[in-house]
Amino acid sequence: MIERVNHLIGEINGVSRDLMAERTHYSSQLIPVSAYVVLSTVEAFLRYPDIVKSIVQAMPPEEIGKRARTPGSQANSVFLWGIANFFLIGRRVMSLVDPSLDSVERTHDVLDFWARTSQAYRGNDHLHAANANDTIQVYDEETLKVLFEGVSPVDDERRQIIRKANATLINYLFLLYFDTRVGHGDTGPYRLPDGRSVIVRDYYRLGESDFWWSGVSKEMPYKNLTAVFVIGNDVDLTITDFGTTVSDPENYLDGLSGFALFTTDSGEIRELSDEELVEMAGVAKAAQKKHYRNIVKMNRDEKIACGSYVYFTFLRPFAEIAGISDDIDWTCPRDTPADLYPFITLDSEPQIADPDAELFTYYE
Repeated sequence: MIERVNHLIGEINGVSRDLMAERTHYSSQLIPVSAYVVLSTVEAFLRYPDIVKSIVQAMPPEEIGKRARTPGSQANSVFLWGIANFFLIGRRVMSLVDPSLDSVERTHDVLDFWARTSQAYRGNDHLHAANANDTIQVYDEETLKVLFEGVSPVDDERRQIIRKANATLINYLFLLYFDTRVGHGDTGPYRLPDGRSVIVRDYYRLGESDFWWSGVSKEMPYKNLTAVFVIGNDVDLTITDFGTTVSDPENYLDGLSGFALFTTDSGEIRELSDEELVEMAGVAKAAQKKHYRNIVKMNRDEKIACGSYVYFTFLRPFAEIAGISDDIDWTCPRDTPADLYPFITLDSEPQIADPDAELFTYYE
């Protein structure tokens, strides 16, 4: 068990160090992001092992990963990354407080679930997108056929409409997820027969959801969207474990030559029109204004509770696939010691890690 856990920690160390180094740091004047991130990882360390055990009892990780290979599923690459890394970050924090809480058995429960689910999700032996040259190609040929058949050409006017709507939805989801970039995620790049590249982008939980603050989104006609972006073959595309597209040249939507939009709300992939996309963007813009005003009225602890819930519940989509999400207490914070809460939620600048140091320590 120690050998397997140490192997998985080693796999995570290399990939996560690079991802964190490349990630642009964001500092918010509205939301205490650093505070809620640390709090959520402490909760993950204290509670993920028990939640994972419940999920595994209900459904094998391999089956969960297989079922996640569908548009609209938020049991995706970045949520998988979060399961392992949030637990390990929390382990590092709590090692300074009470090292006796750590055990190889608890870590094995979480990392074994992550590894088995991740490999099934990717359909191979890879644990990360980084192991596959920064690609996340999870959809089968039948699914891709449905998505590709909806694609129609894009001219300059349509390109501007799509770009504007896409930006509006991403900005809306960023605030809805409390300044967190996980409300949308990309897979691919896939290839068309003519050599063009395809990015499939999901926009998750656009409407009312388990987020108790999402009442501002009740007018949203759809909860989930899936967009297909066809990019010219003169653009080099990769997709990181964060579900983020990286391109050369940077503005890859300049090369947008085809587009399609779908929703999976009914359980089937149903095509939508450009008019519906524009309508969604309009509703999102209005909801974002309401949400912003509501956040301004919150006190600091309320904001931290919302943000920590977003991060802590990265396990929720996997529990939903297993059919037990309603049986789990997702309250956050819940188990963080009261005397520790003020210290881990202090406002602080992010620490720059030693690039040669391991992020997470091994077991002896």
